[in-house]
Amino acid sequence: MGSRSILAAALLCAIASACTIRANPTAGVRANPRGDAVILAARCTDERIVAVQVADLDGAVRWRAEGGGNRYPAIFVVGREPSLMRETDPLDGPLDPADAYVATVEYAGTVPDVDVEFRPAHLSTDRVVDADGDVVGLQTFSDEADAACIGGWLWVFGGVALALVLGFVGAIVAGLVIVLKVVRKARRQRERAAAPGRPDLSGR
Repeated sequence: MGSRSILAAALLCAIASACTIRANPTAGVRANPRGDAVILAARCTDERIVAVQVADLDGAVRWRAEGGGNRYPAIFVVGREPSLMRETDPLDGPLDPADAYVATVEYAGTVPDVDVEFRPAHLSTDRVVDADGDVVGLQTFSDEADAACIGGWLWVFGGVALALVLGFVGAIVAGLVIVLKVVRKARRQRERAAAPGRPDLSGR
């Protein structure tokens, strides 16, 4: 029972810590050939987007869409209603090319939102402004997003492997304790059997 408890506790702790480390999504903004701002939500298969929006730096929302689920495009054209989502704040006019805006991707659960600051005049079709403010190529952005997903699963598998190792070590320790108890008990029994009988002092 002790080894099973150790294994279960270690497994839960490892998986919980792995999932906590995993929550690190990314996003970026680029332009399409028509000059529209495009939000790239590079999510992993276990992440679900609930909303995307573009706001001014003072927080005023210029465009927002909500809904989504596990199946939807990971590319959102600002001002166009995405499939499986609905616009709650339609774009009321083109974005000012020289102004700064913040694109936000909101995720379900405890996954943190991702903000990307951008200026439409600085966007291009073959470069992406990421959440750190860096401008990278499309392939580089995609590769980094894929690496984040793979790295997250490696954390999970590593946590499970660690839990199994801890459980195995716990089982060995528990087994050694039992063996030592059995050996000590057998030794005491042999010592009692080898000791001479005590004289009867009862007077009977």
